[in-house]
Order: sequence, then C-alpha cells, then structure tokens
Amino acid sequence: MGLKEGDKIKIIGFNCGHCAMQRFCHMGILCGKEATIEAIQPFHGPVTIKIGKTTASLGRGMFEKLEYELIE
Repeated sequence: MGLKEGDKIKIIGFNCGHCAMQRFCHMGILCGKEATIEAIQPFHGPVTIKIGKTTASLGRGMFEKLEYELIE
C-alpha cells in the first residue's frame, strides 16, 4: 500500500463493479475528491479516510478497489 497516516490522496478512479461503485458514491467517495488518511489499522484492519467533513472507515478490500494518486 505504501501510505501512512496524514497522507493526502486524490481519488482518480475505481477498480470494481457497479455495486461497489454505488457504495462508494453513497459514502461520498467520488472521482476528483481529495482525502486524508486518518488511520491505518494493523493486521489488515480498516483504513479510515476523511473527505471534507465526512470520515469513512473502509475495509482493506474496499480500499484497494480505489485508484488514487498521492498529493505531495
């Protein structure tokens, strides 16, 4: 994964099917949005991201379906 807490990412796409993409949309995770990595739990636990004022906790499987680029 290569990310650490405090990193900023930009969502550039999804690598998943229609149902998972709908789930992302309902959570407000859309292409072009910027997010901050709040927490990465050990032992393949969830990844918590913050988009605007919304905080979402995604399982590793769901997080790995996101295509993103690191913002420096």
